[in-house]
Amino acid sequence: MDKFQDQAAISCELSVIRARNADLIPTGSSFFVRCYMSAGNKNRVRFQSREVSSSNMVWNQSFSLDCFGTKESMRSMLLEGTVIFELRCRSGISFFGRTRKSQLLGKAEVPWKTVLESSTMDVEKWVVMETGKRLPDGVKPPAVQIGMKVDGAVIPVATKAVKQRKSCGDGCQCKSCLNCELFALDGALEFSC
Repeated sequence: MDKFQDQAAISCELSVIRARNADLIPTGSSFFVRCYMSAGNKNRVRFQSREVSSSNMVWNQSFSLDCFGTKESMRSMLLEGTVIFELRCRSGISFFGRTRKSQLLGKAEVPWKTVLESSTMDVEKWVVMETGKRLPDGVKPPAVQIGMKVDGAVIPVATKAVKQRKSCGDGCQCKSCLNCELFALDGALEFSC
């Protein structure tokens, strides 16, 4: 087998849109979202949004990443991989011109599998951040609106397979169930090179 036949490429996009319920952010602080995505071999890629004030909790910022690897590693990433989103704040006060370290306000983990469950291969949703501490009565945990997308243009065979309504093997003839998406993705990765 030619070593290049086993290679695959997928384009992924992460979006950080806005936040709400930022009652826990100290006055005068800025805040941002840090994202971690698995890069294989226990490595991670880190993305960080720009810092905004607590009075304007909007980023509308996207990060793109082209993932290359074996077909099996791409399947594994989409079926088992996750993206970790951390909402962080930084005090506006600096000492001797040095930026202060950030403080973790909350964390959420979103599996790439949720993107595969979407008929459009993209998801936009609010994720509630786990704070790790008990919140006072009436205080809601912070939430961040995020987007995740796998670019269908990179895997055109998947789109074609779904449009042709090929069966996933379970007798299903729909175009949006997880089994059909995985069947189409598998076909795309088999014929991508």
